[in-house]
Amino acid sequence: MLNEAWRSHHPGGSPDSTAGVDAALLHHAAAADEPVLVVSRPHDPPAREIARVRWANAAASDLFGVDAGHLVDVAVTRLLRTGPDAERLSRERRTRYAVDVVTAGGDLRRTEVVAWPVPERPGPGLGAVARAGTTEHYWVLSLALPEDEKAHAAVRAAEERFATLAQSSPVPTIVSDVGARLSRVNDAFAELLGLPAEELCGTGWLTHVVDDERTGVVEAIATVLSGERVTLDTRLRTAAGQVRWVTVRLAPSRTPGYGAGFIGTVEDVTDRLAREHRLAYQAQHDLLTGLPNRLALLERLSDLLALPGRAPGQGTNVGVLMVDLDDFKTVNDGLGPEAGDAVLVEVARRLARTVRAGDMVARPGGDEFVLVCADLGDLDAVQATARRVLDAVLAPVEVNGLRLRLVASIGVVLLEGLTCSAEEVVRDAGIAVHEAKAAGGGRWTLLDEEVRTRARRALRLVADLREALARGGVDVHYQPVVRPGRPAQLRSVEALCRWTHPELGPVRPDVFIELAERANLVPALDAHVLEVACRDLAAWRAEQAAGVLPTSPEHVAVNVSAVSLAAEGFAAGVRRAVAAAGLQLSDLCLEVTETALASDLRACREVLEELRADGVRVAIDDFGTGYSSLAYLKDLPVDHLKVDRSFVRDLRSTDGPARAVAAAVVSLARTLGLGVVAEGVETFEQDQVISELGCEAVQGYLYSRPLPREALVEVLRRGGELVPAAAPTSTVLKGVPA
Repeated sequence: MLNEAWRSHHPGGSPDSTAGVDAALLHHAAAADEPVLVVSRPHDPPAREIARVRWANAAASDLFGVDAGHLVDVAVTRLLRTGPDAERLSRERRTRYAVDVVTAGGDLRRTEVVAWPVPERPGPGLGAVARAGTTEHYWVLSLALPEDEKAHAAVRAAEERFATLAQSSPVPTIVSDVGARLSRVNDAFAELLGLPAEELCGTGWLTHVVDDERTGVVEAIATVLSGERVTLDTRLRTAAGQVRWVTVRLAPSRTPGYGAGFIGTVEDVTDRLAREHRLAYQAQHDLLTGLPNRLALLERLSDLLALPGRAPGQGTNVGVLMVDLDDFKTVNDGLGPEAGDAVLVEVARRLARTVRAGDMVARPGGDEFVLVCADLGDLDAVQATARRVLDAVLAPVEVNGLRLRLVASIGVVLLEGLTCSAEEVVRDAGIAVHEAKAAGGGRWTLLDEEVRTRARRALRLVADLREALARGGVDVHYQPVVRPGRPAQLRSVEALCRWTHPELGPVRPDVFIELAERANLVPALDAHVLEVACRDLAAWRAEQAAGVLPTSPEHVAVNVSAVSLAAEGFAAGVRRAVAAAGLQLSDLCLEVTETALASDLRACREVLEELRADGVRVAIDDFGTGYSSLAYLKDLPVDHLKVDRSFVRDLRSTDGPARAVAAAVVSLARTLGLGVVAEGVETFEQDQVISELGCEAVQGYLYSRPLPREALVEVLRRGGELVPAAAPTSTVLKGVPA
């Protein structure tokens, strides 16, 4: 290598072109892995003059065990021992010979020397190693260890590098030369166990494995000693007595002179497992009550439904009880969500004490709880369990110093013989709860086939109603509001929604409106009726202006629910619908029931005041059936009162309570400067009494039922005249506005 370096600086091979040769030699010598010495001796030396070291590289320093600077000027014969009469350094050629190296400790190591003569040139010689003013011969000596020595040195170097790497690694590492006894451990492993490394080396690490884990660890060690890699999870006990979960990865290792052993890493996974356990718990449990959540409930039901031998009459029947707190919203709204949470926690505790070991109490969400109970083989067992649950809920609850008495409704489903999914079981339990609430609450209902069929029909109707709304398949009919007379004169119309199912035919309004309320479709229903009513009124006005119709309604009234009034953007939606039809806001009357106002008086008042200031008329529908009617009149912007049909129905020409109430309502309206409309007028006697009381507008079957658009157009073609014709009371459909 050094000859190549010299030749690379002398392209022509001429001894005269020696510029930079010394720097090149030193550079390559310093970078060499082999020990290198640069030596010299004077020309024509006396007999006592011998070669001396002028420079040494780092590898030579390691070989001799002496700092490189201390080797300079040392006689070569003190470092390298050769035959006594052999002249080894030649000026003509490269020379190779064997020597014994004398280390600083006096040890001898057999070494082979390759000596290169350095080309001579005038000047001070070989750069920094030459002595100024002398003329010397220089050689470069490369010391090569025999192959076995080099191999051993490489192994030792690799071991040292591995030891350094393992010692500084943050991953706990162990080494065994034979069996399970530790020969080396790094600081991280010592820190994990809380013991000094020197105490661990030479010991069997199984003493630190938790007792019931040792058998598995012994089997793993036997496997790795046979030559296979092994990964296992186990537990170690630290010096402080703390138990840590670890993942151990072992690889086989064989050390010459010792036998089979292993190298392993030990990963402390205690904190990770704790996090995973916490996440798994949270995924399966309700954080407020600690009960299993909906996911855990569905998994439990799926397992039960998958059990063999669940045919009718076989095995122990399992009952699913859904418990729903009645009117729980009052607790949250009246006392705050913190009080509501306290109530839920207390109910959860009581239900958990009510069931037996092996039964399940879950909280799928909200104020609903689900119990999965075994041994409900007959109706008596179901009744006893449901009664026990109701009694547990009914006991007073102390919250913020108040004693609250809760009421719950329970829906029961028996799993015996069912072939459905867990989701369907929960849905059926919810259906049964709804039936219990519809029957007055505070009771339990067992789901039977009749209830299930009725509920599934309702679900189908909801889906079909949603689709009908999306494609404009809900019709709008109009019931005239008239000025009494013979004939009566049409003043305005009330828009009412009607739905004809493509297969089931006409669906009663009270039926599909209740379904719309359950499915949160009421705002969409209100918006649809508003849009159609405004569009139709605009069309009639245009035909009147063109001379096609002699008259048109003064305005159109549209019923608005409390949900729609409270919805964000309701007022803006009303303005858009009216403007899109080309009408004025004064052409629209919004009818709101007292029940709707009672749900959120403040929000309703703000929206109605805003719209009324822009010209919208406001009427209170079914007046007299709600609470604090006079208070509403004081606080609300109102234009008309609509006397509820329950008062009109009992009106007689003679004096009586119904007549007195109707007279009071009409008198109150006149005093407040409000208009009055009597609803549900069906007989001539009712019409006569209403007229005598001074009511200027009536609405009912006596004059007209709600009419489709085309039928109302025919009324308008006749100038809006309607001839009264009394109808039998029995023909009035329940829930259909008259």
